[in-house]
Amino acid sequence: NIDLPFYWVHKNNSYFINDNNILRSISKKNPICHISWYEASAIAKWMGGRLPTESEWEYVATNCGRTKYPWGNEKQENIGNLNYSGNICNVDCYSNGDNDLGIRQLYGNVWEWCMEPLYPYDGFKIDPVYREFSYPFFGFKKILRGGCWAVPQVLINSRYRNAQMPDCRIQFTGFRVVKDFL
Repeated sequence: NIDLPFYWVHKNNSYFINDNNILRSISKKNPICHISWYEASAIAKWMGGRLPTESEWEYVATNCGRTKYPWGNEKQENIGNLNYSGNICNVDCYSNGDNDLGIRQLYGNVWEWCMEPLYPYDGFKIDPVYREFSYPFFGFKKILRGGCWAVPQVLINSRYRNAQMPDCRIQFTGFRVVKDFL
């Protein structure tokens, strides 16, 4: 029975995001946040696309597997909206973290839903701090990549993964749309 994404308000035939009781207009510059996998998948489909697979997300975040990070091989500070910055920023921020194709904010701002459920892959290591977010939920939780503003930068790298149940709407979750061209 979900009518709108969490924190959205429909008023005077327009949609707004309720941000600490301040209504912000929905804009292409502001990422959608607190959205379930189901909502993200439906919106992507409505836009003529789909959610990325985890391998597609990682491929883009590593410049086709050539670099460790979107911006290159060296870890850098202030490259994305991370480290408990206090809020979500618009999509024009942090251009210094762009990948070779100019794709922005692969790290930080909001976690990005991926299409498939969480399973281990070669080289995957269970995070010792967040063990309960992975192994008991293989096959059930959906994958999230990229981190969000409420994650310490030290945790984020091209192979770091998060996972939530697909109906989760409270973990600073957003999405990216992929369009297939034949």
